[in-house]
Amino acid sequence: MSPARRSRPQLDPELLLARHRRHRAIRRRRRKTAIVATALALAALGTAAAVAGGAAVFAYGSSCDLRSLRGAKIGENSFVYAANGTLLGVIPAERNRQPVTAAGMSIWVRKATIAVEDRRFFAHGGVDLEGIARAAVADVRAGRIVEGGSTISQQLVRDLYISRERTVQRKLKEACLAAKLDGAWGKQRILTTYLNRVYYGNQAYGIEAASRTYFSKPATELTLTESAFLAGLTQAPSSYDPLIAPARALARRNEVLAAMLDTRVISPGRYKRA
Repeated sequence: MSPARRSRPQLDPELLLARHRRHRAIRRRRRKTAIVATALALAALGTAAAVAGGAAVFAYGSSCDLRSLRGAKIGENSFVYAANGTLLGVIPAERNRQPVTAAGMSIWVRKATIAVEDRRFFAHGGVDLEGIARAAVADVRAGRIVEGGSTISQQLVRDLYISRERTVQRKLKEACLAAKLDGAWGKQRILTTYLNRVYYGNQAYGIEAASRTYFSKPATELTLTESAFLAGLTQAPSSYDPLIAPARALARRNEVLAAMLDTRVISPGRYKRA
């Protein structure tokens, strides 16, 4: 006759609940510690970057010359008109681009772009250390890239700068050129040039081409939600392509609207209606 099996002791439900709460509290403390450690590390990096940025301007001096900027040639569409001035058709360039002036863009496009790409655009001098730290913390918390660290001035310099190599020397020169460009061009010219050159996906370069590609209208007529949608594409046009990943593109648009709310570009009421 086999020996009787001993029954397993029943654990007290209250004891199990207490154990679960204790483990959850430990996990929270670990996450908080990781965030604090990340913030401290970013602060240290920010201080180092500030010193490096100043050293870059000093070291490069006259060699940090805006004349070294060479804009990549981006084709422009050709338009065919009848004798009476009516548009007969468009001969598309290899890359779809139609430059416009600041007046040819919806104000929402400019506001949305600044909110999500460079919220301190009008406060910094071309390089934003605070923005780099904030973006890094946001990306760590989200577990993915949700904010960029480069300013609009830096992105424009990167587009205009001949070299694309990933070296410390190039990054320092990029920061130096961005600071000089910020002082020489002014904010409005930098923003307008950026919006006329940035890639929105599906062969659309610049806000006018993007507006006509995705909404079949000129950039002056873009609404708040349409502007937020387009502003969200520039970070990763292929990942947020609405033709391939509409849900992801919509979620990105909502992130831009949230950034506009956070920077007080739009009111809570307008945010809810968007």
